[in-house]
Amino acid sequence: MSSLRRKGDKDREIVIKRRRKKGHEGAHSGAWKVAFADFTLAMMALFMVLWIINPSKTSSPLSADDPVSNPLMEGMVGANMFDNISELPIDLDGSVREIQPEPQDIRQYNTREDLEQLADLIEELSGEVDALSNLEVIVVPQGLRILIKDDQQRFMFERGSARLNPHFQRLLTSLAHMLAKVENRLIISGHTDATQYRKSATYNNWNLSGDRALLARNVMVNAGLQATQVLQVSALADVMPLRADNPRDGANRRIELLLLTEKSEGLYRDLFGESYPQLHYTQDGTRLKVPEKVVQPAPVSVLNKKEADTLWVE
Repeated sequence: MSSLRRKGDKDREIVIKRRRKKGHEGAHSGAWKVAFADFTLAMMALFMVLWIINPSKTSSPLSADDPVSNPLMEGMVGANMFDNISELPIDLDGSVREIQPEPQDIRQYNTREDLEQLADLIEELSGEVDALSNLEVIVVPQGLRILIKDDQQRFMFERGSARLNPHFQRLLTSLAHMLAKVENRLIISGHTDATQYRKSATYNNWNLSGDRALLARNVMVNAGLQATQVLQVSALADVMPLRADNPRDGANRRIELLLLTEKSEGLYRDLFGESYPQLHYTQDGTRLKVPEKVVQPAPVSVLNKKEADTLWVE
């Protein structure tokens, strides 16, 4: 408080009072922050619940080719932590659950109609993983021929190496998920173009195609394909080009999967198996081994080579 006296006014004294402005400590306390945090948490929980219980909306009814209803397509696209096919071992409440493998319908594809149906499913899969230009499926008398190849923008492998492009690793992984539910056996072959490998005198297109085919096999087995489904992994280098008129064309670089019918698998096993008479040469002589289903012409134990040759039938 202060006072002053105006001129010419000696008897009157003017008093000026200055008051401090009191702050609004009560209005600016931290209590509102706690309330706002509770409100935000409640809204997040509400949105989460609505998201979980909201049914998926489809423009068309489920069909046999739908990835949700078809067992071949199940679990490959659209799976998340809130559905029943999630592979996460932790539930929303934080508890750990034991993963129980779901029974799968494994079937054999032998007829042309069956193989065409499987080809349609594989082509549908290639569209879902953005690989329409990288996958070609052909029904052949021996089964189903699946070609995985480069396009103009993406190479399956880095040039001159067996290092796999991530795009094609996703394609092989998705394809393995589907073929794991198919009983047919597979032959996997690697192919190169005719450009010669020059980095090493001991490493050539045969080694390169074999390494690539074996890598494709390992990727698919690690993704769920049964190891027993793969009947053979082979290297073919550049001897079977897709474009024979231009052996150096990049279109010749590919991995092929041949899905064998039951009959073709039987013929293959006959070729490399023991379903026909065989001559076994030992130090004691030559032994003729005849399978049980083949009638043996006469009791034979140990023969010399000349005698055994007389029993051989082309």
